Parts: sequence; C-alpha cells; structure tokens
Amino acid sequence: MTQTFTSKIKPPVLSTAPALWFIFHGDELLLLKASNLYNIPTLLNIDALNLNIQQQHYLGTYGNTDCFAVQILQNSLTVLPDAFEFIRIRQAYLALNDEAIFLIATRAMEILFWDRRTQFCGCCGEKTQQSETERAKKCPACNNLFYPQISPAMLVLIWKNDTILLGRTSEFLPGIYSTLAGFVEPGETLEEAVIREVKEEVGINIKNLSYSSSQPWPFPSSLMLGFVAEYDSGDIKIDTSELEDAQWFSLENLPQLPSKLSLSRRMIDAYVASKKM
Repeated sequence: MTQTFTSKIKPPVLSTAPALWFIFHGDELLLLKASNLYNIPTLLNIDALNLNIQQQHYLGTYGNTDCFAVQILQNSLTVLPDAFEFIRIRQAYLALNDEAIFLIATRAMEILFWDRRTQFCGCCGEKTQQSETERAKKCPACNNLFYPQISPAMLVLIWKNDTILLGRTSEFLPGIYSTLAGFVEPGETLEEAVIREVKEEVGINIKNLSYSSSQPWPFPSSLMLGFVAEYDSGDIKIDTSELEDAQWFSLENLPQLPSKLSLSRRMIDAYVASKKM
C-alpha cells in the first residue's frame, strides 16, 4: 500500500519512534547515503548531529512516521558523521528517487521560508507568534494572521502542426529551452494570464487552451500551473526584456530541455509521447 502524507500542526506529545528529519542548510538538504542510495535521515532526535538549529517545524505524518522541518544557521556546520551529506534541493530530486519524499521536502522548504519572513507583523512590526490551531503566524498586538503565501505561475506548451514553441531566458543554462512561463497578476483568471503572457513574450495568439497539471515549486514559493494551447495566429516577436530566444521546434529535433524535475519537462515529454502513440 502506498504511504500518504497527512499535514498536521501539533507534534506528538511523546514519541519513541524515529521520525523523518528534513534538515536544511540554506537550500541544501541533509541526506543519508547507504550504498548508492540516498534517504532522508530517520532519527529519534537530531541531538547527536550537534547542529545549530535556527527553526524547527512539525509537518505531519508520512504513513505513520512523523516528519519535521529544520533550518540550521548559515555557516554553522560542524563535522557530520560519515554518510551524511548536504545536497542542493534540485539535485536531491534525483538522489532521492522518491517523488513522495521529495514533495515533503519541498513542503518543508516552503514552511521554513515562510517562517523566516514572518517573524514580525507586516502591519505594526510586533513579533509574531505561532498559531496553535493552524499553520499561521498571529500578531499579538493587532491580531493579523499571516499564512504561507503561494505565488501562482503559469506554464504553457504551445503546439502548431508537428512543432512546439519553446523559449529561453538569459538565466537558463546554455542551450536549454523550455515552455513559456509567467506569473498570474491580481484580478486575472489563469486562462487570462496564459493568453496575456504569450502575447507579451512572443506576440502570438493561441486557442483551444486546456489545463494540464500542476507542481509545487519552492524556489522560493510558487505553484506552477501547466496548460496546453494550439497556435492561432501571428508571427514570433520576442520581448527581449523577458526572453533571449523563442523558436518553433520539430518534435523530431528538440533542443536541450530542462531537468526532469520540472513540470515544463514533464509536459513536453508527455506531449511528445502522445504524438508517438
């Protein structure tokens, strides 16, 4: 039976069972290597690691196993026991080879990010307090609540005959092309955001827009929402403040694509596979 994650606020009063500890130093995640496999450390507590803990949050349970998120102070690493290694979160996706565990790691990263940025009330400046009933910070002075904030961003795979439209920004590694992307603006529907971003970035019109899938993206706090659309009209006119290049690519001759971690890559792979059926 596949284990599932259940979000909870309050940790167990007393537990004698080992828990999963998602321990971060910056954007690096602590993993335990056994043979050629990497795993999240499963420990009764983390005192033996002698880490300088800055933040600690209870996340919930994975199956029957408690999960904790921990942030240690930057530049405070001590000598770790053999087989423990900090790995950048993006590389941890491949190292773990476990989608469910990686998603809990991204949840942990999001909560730690939110906690660091809500230490004080944004309205009156008072020190905030953790809510005892929900994942929120409360201001004891003006009673404002601060929940983890997610920024919705859209991705769109645009197709025309046997080609797809891919672009790249100067921030990409050399040669990498991906689907178009952009953030949703206040007052927009997701569909309106996709149509606007495509028109702004490459100057074309699209039709037959349909939702594909989504992905939490903790870099630092986005939710990626994927769409597929058909080309309608117009010629590519690149907004150079947004993109470095954009081209129609044949499905038989695609450029170098982003990591399989990304929703963009998954959408491209799924579309190509559907055309080969």
